[in-house]
Amino acid sequence: MSPAVSIVKCQTYHEEEVLKGLRRSLDLIGGIEAFVKRGDRVLLKPNLLIGKAPEKAVTTHPSMVKGVIQIVREAGGIPSIGDSPGIGSGERAADKAGIKRVAEAMNCPFVEFNRPVSPPEKRAKTFKHLEIDQALFEADAVINLPKWKTHGMTLLTLGVKNLYGCIPGPRKALWHLKAGEDRETFARILIDLYQILRPSLTILDGIIGMEGCGPSSGRPIPLGLILASRDALSLDQIVCDLLGIPREALLTNKVAYDLGLGKDGIEVLGERPTDVRIPNFEFPPPYRTDWNLPGFIKRTLNRALTSKPVIHDKACKSCQHCVEICPPKALSRKGKDLVFDYERCIRCFCCQEICPEGAITIQQGWLLRLTNRSKGHSKSEARNSKFETGPND
Repeated sequence: MSPAVSIVKCQTYHEEEVLKGLRRSLDLIGGIEAFVKRGDRVLLKPNLLIGKAPEKAVTTHPSMVKGVIQIVREAGGIPSIGDSPGIGSGERAADKAGIKRVAEAMNCPFVEFNRPVSPPEKRAKTFKHLEIDQALFEADAVINLPKWKTHGMTLLTLGVKNLYGCIPGPRKALWHLKAGEDRETFARILIDLYQILRPSLTILDGIIGMEGCGPSSGRPIPLGLILASRDALSLDQIVCDLLGIPREALLTNKVAYDLGLGKDGIEVLGERPTDVRIPNFEFPPPYRTDWNLPGFIKRTLNRALTSKPVIHDKACKSCQHCVEICPPKALSRKGKDLVFDYERCIRCFCCQEICPEGAITIQQGWLLRLTNRSKGHSKSEARNSKFETGPND
């Protein structure tokens, strides 16, 4: 049986409209009763990357969380909320994101992800020793609530990528370090998490998403959509269709295909993808371009072709979050300035993700910038070219 993905229009975060959109999206794929039974302990896993106000479009909107809590309770489920942000406590991030207020108003407990355990079943194909928070295995059902955003390293952060928050706290940086600059290795970590956790349900907050330099410093963009599916991987593939890019452009999809996953046909319900496509969506700067050059030339040009994080000193408030989270310790303070050691930097962009001031952005390698300028592409042409150059793009 083909996995189903529902697409429903929802233009506003007014609670009544969100609840209506959530009900419609779930009814199309069998209703909440297909995923939650009476008495089930149901863990809601939103995106709580960092504590930001809801209008910044960094985190899952509190209206989405509130609506899902209500629907779960109507089915007789017992909901809780949990996540592990990039730095600091989940509860503090939830407070700034408006989710703690919802949790308190709905008398729904918030669970800190601080109990790392090895999965009870060895479902991972590549990384056998991933540590995931125990709360995920204590729940009878996990509802994955990602935010539709761009991401400097992975292109997009959707259903599969949202599961990275299930690795508690500092251990996320260790897995970034293990992957290094190899984006495909990092994608394999994400696919392993997907295979281990297999959330019961994924509901994507695409009412207002983020484009540009996501996942924390991009621009909010009205998209007006809620997507829902039993299968996070299928949902991610349909988002690629809506954005008009090849499904393989999202590296988690490509890695999944290589492992024989996600190749079944997908049934799309609700809105037709051709009617709700997102034109001129702005992606992050290309991570790297590969022109199939000889190896010794690739090594010479690597840094000139590779994007890197840069600090804008005037915006920096010296909070030190970037220094604390950097997996290879490539950031240090020299006098009043923060300085990157680009020889150590693995281009995971954790620093850019976690910066609360948006003071760290992604800069293309100088040769890549020169090449793009000389081509004189329009915005849409430049966007499409990112997905037609090299195996890593």
